[in-house]
Amino acid sequence: MEQLFDAFPPATREQWEAVIKKELKDKDPSTLDIALAEGVVKPFMMDADAVGTGQRRRGIRRSGNTWRAGIELGPWQENANAKLLEALMGGADSVVVTGDSMEGLEAMLADVLLGAIDLHIPVGSRATLEWLLAEAKKQGVQDAELSLYVTCKADELAAVNERLRGYPRVRLVEVDDQQHGHSVTALALDRGRKSLTEMTAAGLSVDDACARLQFRLVLGDDLFLEAARLRAFREAWAAVVAEFKPQHDCSRNTWVQATVDFPYPETEGHSPYHNVIRATLQAISGILGGCDGLTIRTPKLPEGDALARRVVRNIHNLLRDESFLDRVADPLGGSYTVEQLTTTLTKALTERESATQ
Repeated sequence: MEQLFDAFPPATREQWEAVIKKELKDKDPSTLDIALAEGVVKPFMMDADAVGTGQRRRGIRRSGNTWRAGIELGPWQENANAKLLEALMGGADSVVVTGDSMEGLEAMLADVLLGAIDLHIPVGSRATLEWLLAEAKKQGVQDAELSLYVTCKADELAAVNERLRGYPRVRLVEVDDQQHGHSVTALALDRGRKSLTEMTAAGLSVDDACARLQFRLVLGDDLFLEAARLRAFREAWAAVVAEFKPQHDCSRNTWVQATVDFPYPETEGHSPYHNVIRATLQAISGILGGCDGLTIRTPKLPEGDALARRVVRNIHNLLRDESFLDRVADPLGGSYTVEQLTTTLTKALTERESATQ
């Protein structure tokens, strides 16, 4: 084996740069550099450039990379139940309920097996939660199989948490990363820390508080940077949770609901189909980053809402059934560029957290 290595010595940095320059048609390889506020990340590495990968696993799953394929739908919409059943039969298994009122929710969820979906109700109530728990019981859904998020008032957290003993996948508090329409990861960490403090002050244990908390991170267009951002967020959040000294190591993990958005309206030179391509790239970054759930909002297409809904479902189906992104745990683990990006972002987040405490 040693003789084999001697016969094929490793290429030098200059040789690799020559190959890259040739592939770039004589463009400077530095054009591939990724510039961050925290420094510049090079597009390739040599042995001497190896970087650490943090103290915790960045890939949260030991086998596979499943995610909940989500859509947005409101009970206020016409034929909401038919649209929901269409989505579930078309491959979706998660729904974010939109609207300011949950009137019509029961009709919308008719004939839907609650144990088979992940349900998000941002504008819910304890009454909504109790109805869902009772309905799940009627359907024979095991307590541990029920996966949903229903918002809960702060003064009801302790009582509702006791009610949910045996329901490990029911979340009650959501934290997002939005500020004036922009995603700010550090802000999500700050809000998460505040939520943990408030939940423990309300009487929940740290482990219970972590189990009832989820994050909603809105994705951007830079594929590798966004994937690294999700991975860095998990590592930085684990460091935040560690300060609260949980009893169970799994409490350092959290539910990340990634959301694909369409912030750019149709303008001259930008067709509505551009948003579909952007949605696919954003979805890939969220999945590669290890999101637990992925919501793709329905774009506006000239062909109408029916095709737009089908396109959203098929983005999930394409990435799962054709690209097999659900079959590999931590698909980007070991990639120099992504690991370096993750390390750089994690360092910036954790140092900022330390400075603000």
